[in-house]
Amino acid sequence: MKKASEIVGLPVMSKTSGKKIAVIKDLVFSRKKFRILALMTHEGSVFKEAKIIKYKNVISVGKDAIIVDKENVIESAANIPDIFQLIKEREKIIGEDVITESGENIGIIKDIIIDEGSGKVLGFILSDGLIQDIMDGRNVLPYIYGITFGKDAMIISDEIKTEFDKNKEYFKKLLELEQ
Repeated sequence: MKKASEIVGLPVMSKTSGKKIAVIKDLVFSRKKFRILALMTHEGSVFKEAKIIKYKNVISVGKDAIIVDKENVIESAANIPDIFQLIKEREKIIGEDVITESGENIGIIKDIIIDEGSGKVLGFILSDGLIQDIMDGRNVLPYIYGITFGKDAMIISDEIKTEFDKNKEYFKKLLELEQ
């Protein structure tokens, strides 16, 4: 398990040459597939295209670097329509509210937990606000079938909320074990 925030800023190293070829600027998530599709190495602007590395080209995500096989894995996002569309829409998961079907806000997504081997989203780190975070620590909501991403918020069923409340401490401990 790795937090998305631990990946941003890592250098990308070529396994064959040992050369640093890029630094990760952002992650491109698919809300439909609940996984990372690409790592952004250059953000797009008016004059420059966004550059990415498809996640399937990543050999490993370590503590200090990301390893890819060859130097030529960096591609223009414009050449990959589904990834380009996600970048263009600038849909972010971090910062979204998490709301139950009955309308209760249980927090804001502060980070995403991923499986570094597959890029699959395993869960979300939530904040209840600064004071609550300091007193109790941040909560971990595992990705469970039944979570829906809307345009402005993540919606969870009341059943998921009940399980979340019952197992908060257990979920926090799972994250601590990996660190």
